[in-house]
Amino acid sequence: MIEWIQGFDYTMLSWIVTSLRHTILDPIVVFITSLGNAGIVWIVLSLILLIRPKTRRCGLAMLTALLLGLLIGNFGIKNIVARSRPFVTYSEIVPLVHPGDVYSFPSGHTLSSFCAATACLCYFPKGGAACTLLAVLIGLSRLYVGVHYPSDVLGGALLGILIGLISVWLINRIWDSVRFERIRR
Repeated sequence: MIEWIQGFDYTMLSWIVTSLRHTILDPIVVFITSLGNAGIVWIVLSLILLIRPKTRRCGLAMLTALLLGLLIGNFGIKNIVARSRPFVTYSEIVPLVHPGDVYSFPSGHTLSSFCAATACLCYFPKGGAACTLLAVLIGLSRLYVGVHYPSDVLGGALLGILIGLISVWLINRIWDSVRFERIRR
């Protein structure tokens, strides 16, 4: 089964790199992928949402999701699985960016993007849809630039959605219990 996944991953990634790359698209996709560097776009958005009381719970859920994603995905699963980057295994895959770390599964850019987008989607469907579109673009950009396999991106997206939902549930529980305590006093 693992050999089949690796074969499928290589075939898809090789096709993307050889068939879709174009000098006009390269800087656009590199810019999109850079939006996910260190989750900075999501951290900034979360901090902005913390400012207004109406959006504060969403900002807190997004930051919680990002922190859990970092701990579980980047510090946990990535080091346990220790999957080499595509360009390390296959010399014909030439990356357009430096990946930042040595392991590829799950995609940290995709994970953080889907963590934040899912949390936002739970509170603000229209804004969350825009965040989800950006998350999808960031995930796909990781394939285009040659630093992840398709299963890395899919794994990052699924894990991000799960962590985003858990974070929303957790923040809602805490928020409601704190609010209830204030009312009771």
